[in-house]
Amino acid sequence: MPALGIEETKAGVGISPARATGWRALASWDPRGLTQAGSAHLDLIRALAAWAVMWGHVRGHFFVEFQDVEGKNLLVRILYFLTGFPRQAVMVFFVLSGFLISSSVMHSYVSARWSWREYAINRSSRLYVVLIPGLLLGLLWDKLGSTLFSATGLYAHRLAYFGAGIAQQQLSPGIFIGNLFFLQTILCPTFGTNDPLWSLANEFWYYVLFPLVLFAGIAWVNRALPRAVALTVLAVSVAGFLGWEKLIGFLIWLAGCGLVIAYSRFRMTSRVLAILYTAFSSALLAGCLLSSRFGGPAALGSDLALGIACGLFLFGLLQLNLGARSNFYRRAAHFFAGFSYSLYVLHFPLVFFLRAWIAPFERWQPDLRHLLYGAALGSMTMGFAWAVSTFTENKTGVVRQRIRTVFAE
Repeated sequence: MPALGIEETKAGVGISPARATGWRALASWDPRGLTQAGSAHLDLIRALAAWAVMWGHVRGHFFVEFQDVEGKNLLVRILYFLTGFPRQAVMVFFVLSGFLISSSVMHSYVSARWSWREYAINRSSRLYVVLIPGLLLGLLWDKLGSTLFSATGLYAHRLAYFGAGIAQQQLSPGIFIGNLFFLQTILCPTFGTNDPLWSLANEFWYYVLFPLVLFAGIAWVNRALPRAVALTVLAVSVAGFLGWEKLIGFLIWLAGCGLVIAYSRFRMTSRVLAILYTAFSSALLAGCLLSSRFGGPAALGSDLALGIACGLFLFGLLQLNLGARSNFYRRAAHFFAGFSYSLYVLHFPLVFFLRAWIAPFERWQPDLRHLLYGAALGSMTMGFAWAVSTFTENKTGVVRQRIRTVFAE
């Protein structure tokens, strides 16, 4: 899952107050701060999206496809439906990331605190504090699995129901380094069995591309031609390097930026209007989810439509003050969101290893006994991700401060 976090950029070098006010239109875009309830809502959505990815992969690894289910009772239909949105959950991550990161960038620029150095430290520390342990743990699980369970053939063959590569062919040092520098799906495949790492490459390059595009636009408006040309050339070069498919993902990411502007400039003072709008946008989002899953109008079921619908829904949700007085809700949402990035990065190689160990030759029918097994395996995976996060993701601030200290010396 994309690395999400709400951080204010510290004071840094690079933009003077005079330049910060040079583009007057941007001053009106200074992002409005989230309420406690709004922050909790985003935390909860982030956690649910990570769960959607993980549980979808648990179901896909351990249970037969729906058309092969022998007893399609109501419970089975509900569970298969709820666990069928891993890719759609990643689109939600993109929108959330676009909202949080573009908000931080615009606020730091308007307040004359923007610094490329500080931005690079913030973003790289957030990504690497989980990615490096994730790559190493993935290597451990894949090496153990391919050695201990070589007879299953799972690590030596392509899994058609995931479309992933062959794990044993994707454990080279070159692919490891490529993933370390976010080149997966661009110049190399994802590392080992960890197919979800594809979205981290998108995230990293969107972090690079957004400020280039934003500041190039500002430079053109301010008629700072040398700076405008240099930033435009860099932005076009990055866009060309990424290719069309990832640029579509960037448009989804920018839906989060649009949400920043809409949330900052428009407020629904009428609670009734906010509820009606949220109900309508929820129905639109549900329509996009169903169309992307089961087929429907191409425009409604596309990733881009889903991203826009998600942004519209979040705009309504942030207008509501639901749960504002519940400390339990805020704490619970913050807790589960606190290891959502770790869960996203760590879960797949572990689930794959468990599949090779426990059910190597045949996936299960979703009877009650095996559903309980699946619930236990998924819960164990979540517990593992949480335990690792206490040493990694939860130490992001400490790592970030140490990097600042090193570069300050």
